[in-house]
Amino acid sequence: TAASALESLADRFDVLGIVRDAGPGDDAVEVAARCGIPVFRDLSPGAVAELVESRDPDCVVVSSYDRILPAALIANRPFVNVHYAPLPRYRGRATVNWAVLNGEPTCAVTVHVLAPELDAGGVLCQEFVAVEGRDTVGDLYRKLNAVQRRVLAGAVERRLAGDLGVPQDESQATYGCTRIPDDGE
Repeated sequence: TAASALESLADRFDVLGIVRDAGPGDDAVEVAARCGIPVFRDLSPGAVAELVESRDPDCVVVSSYDRILPAALIANRPFVNVHYAPLPRYRGRATVNWAVLNGEPTCAVTVHVLAPELDAGGVLCQEFVAVEGRDTVGDLYRKLNAVQRRVLAGAVERRLAGDLGVPQDESQATYGCTRIPDDGE
């Protein structure tokens, strides 16, 4: 998901860097190289906090990052998160996998304000895609990445303008755990 996020953002914003522990051949690293965007390899929350403080961006966008950032860090500036699920349903991990395993008719891209609670901030944008026939997780990621590429920059612009999104209905929240290979059976 990181490459399509970066493609969306690089068209409208001055991107100060990406955090990605991958080398040449990784789609997001390749997009960053084409756009002249520096790649920072330390994914630890502490290193991310130091990077945010030193680079001082107007907004931080999280897409394809699997760690929880400290509440004190996200209180300092706007943070936007991309989650491939119809929040408040399917908070957590392996959301596209669980949608397929559970026979869901749709998946979604939800762009929301990052909050200290897991995937709980106000929704800035949410768009659904159909799960069709024999769609695989890979097929759905291609569809969802295309949506993210189209909608992310606009959602970030709204957040920078002060939009806090539509609050999620906590009574509808569900959570997905990490998927392991045996779950595919």
